[in-house]
Amino acid sequence: MQRGRLLIILGVILGLATVGAVAFLLLGGGLFPGEPEPAPAVPVQEPEPGGIPTTQVIVALQPIPRGSEFVAGSIGRRDWPANNVPPDIIADEAETIGKVAKTEIVQGQVIVRSMLVDVGIAGEASLNIPPGRVAVAYPMNRQKSVAYAIQPGDSVDILITSFFVDVDEEFQTPLPNKTRFFFPQFDQETGVQTGVQLSDPIDEGRFELGAGDIASIVVSKGSQIPRRVAQLTVQSAKILRVGPWLEEPPPAPTEEGQPPPPPPPPDVVTLAVTPQDALVLLWLRQSGIYSEMALRAAGEDEAEHLTEAVTLQYMLTRFNIAVPPKIEFIMATSISDLGDQSIQIVQEVGEDLGE
Repeated sequence: MQRGRLLIILGVILGLATVGAVAFLLLGGGLFPGEPEPAPAVPVQEPEPGGIPTTQVIVALQPIPRGSEFVAGSIGRRDWPANNVPPDIIADEAETIGKVAKTEIVQGQVIVRSMLVDVGIAGEASLNIPPGRVAVAYPMNRQKSVAYAIQPGDSVDILITSFFVDVDEEFQTPLPNKTRFFFPQFDQETGVQTGVQLSDPIDEGRFELGAGDIASIVVSKGSQIPRRVAQLTVQSAKILRVGPWLEEPPPAPTEEGQPPPPPPPPDVVTLAVTPQDALVLLWLRQSGIYSEMALRAAGEDEAEHLTEAVTLQYMLTRFNIAVPPKIEFIMATSISDLGDQSIQIVQEVGEDLGE
C-alpha cells in the first residue's frame, strides 16, 4: 500500500519536471535544435508630443545662377515642414532635365516649377544666349535667309560682297578729281597783268603724246567702275529666333466667309555671336554692304572654314575663263542693245524684206 503511494508521488514529480522543462524552452529560455534565431525587433520611434509632420521636397544644394542648367549634385531631397511647403513644387529631379533656372536660386531654396524654363523658349532671350556671346538683330529676306530655311538652333555663316573704288587720299572722294587752271589776264595796251581767270572745271585725265608729239589730256568718259570682292566673314552664328520676339498682332478681320490673310514673312532674325563679331555685323549694316546667310550642316557648329576672297581675277584663274579678244563687231542679245541709228537701219531692212 505504501509502496504504491510512493510510486504515484514519484510520477507526479516527474510530470511536473517535464512540463517545466517544456515551458522553459517554449517561453524563451532556449531554442529547439535546428530552429533559426529570430531577428531582433526594430525599435519604432514614437512621435514627440507636439511634433510637426514633414514631407520631402527638392531643394538647391548650391547656388544656381540665372540661366544655368541643373547639373548633378546641384539639387537634392530634403524633409520640409508639411504646413510650409510652397505650391507647385517639383516632385522629381527628372523634371529639371532640359530646363534652366529662370531666376537666381539660393542654396537651400525649395525648387518650384515657376523657377524653371525650357531651353530655347520664346520670350526669354537672355536665357538662350550661349556663354561668351551676345544677341544682335540681323535683317533678312527670302534670299538672305536661305529661302527661309533657317530655324532656331541652326548655325549660319555671313557672306558679303563689297566694292572697291579709288579715292583721293586727302579729299576721300572718288577719282578722278575736277581740275581748274589759272589764266593770267593782261592789259592789252600796257601789257601789265591785271589779274587771273579760272578755267571751267574739267576731269583730271592722263597726259599723252599723240601724233606729231601733240600733247593731249585723255579724260575718262564715265565714272569709275568699282571692283567687286566676295568673302566669308562671321562664322558659326547661332540662330536664336526667326522673326520679332514680340507677338505680331492678329490680321485684320475680313469679309464674312473669307479666310484671314497670311502673316507677312519675317524680316529679322536674332543671332548669337561673339562681341567682336557683333561689331562686324554692325559695321556691315551701317556701311550698306550686301550680306546674306549660309546655313551650316547639323553637327558642324564649331568647324572653322578657311576661304579665299573671290574677285574677277580669282574667277578667271580658278575656272580658266579666257578673256575674249577685242574685235570690230559685237553680238547683240536684242535690238535694244543697238544704238538709235542701228535700230532705224534694222527696221528699214525689215520693211524692205517684207515688201
